[in-house]
Amino acid sequence: VVSTLYYKSTKLERAIDRLFVEVDKAYRDGANILVLSDRGVDENHMPIPSLLAVSAVHQHLVKTKKSTSLAIILESGEPREVHHFATLLGYGACAINPYLAQFSIKKLIQDGLLKKDYYAAVNDYNNAVLHGIVKIASKMGISTLQSYQGSQIFEAVGISKKVIDEYF
Repeated sequence: VVSTLYYKSTKLERAIDRLFVEVDKAYRDGANILVLSDRGVDENHMPIPSLLAVSAVHQHLVKTKKSTSLAIILESGEPREVHHFATLLGYGACAINPYLAQFSIKKLIQDGLLKKDYYAAVNDYNNAVLHGIVKIASKMGISTLQSYQGSQIFEAVGISKKVIDEYF
């Protein structure tokens, strides 16, 4: 597990460089699955935005010729909507654990706002996300997740060319 957290006074670019060092260390230690996690956010620690972390790590693995050796799994509180999942997969994630969305489902059930078994509700959520991803991919003419994963077929708006060139 590689943390995507950094101290709030640290520059984001430096935090991403530290992330690359951690990824390279995991590779040298023989890892073949890399879990990027943003658990542990507090008043002093901020997460690297999940899409930036996934894309930057994917680009780093491609540049260092390690992309076929490490699978990127994201454990994050950020992804909630289908578009979030679609972009994360499109920029290199192999799997996504949306722990905050799952916790929110649990809280809705506990508060009586959702009358359903927790596992059935999470399964419904997962199915809705999966169907949304399939719909997005099929509209782009992509028929397999393997073709979609890491394809970088999205256009970024409002991000500087330097950041796009470096991390996306």
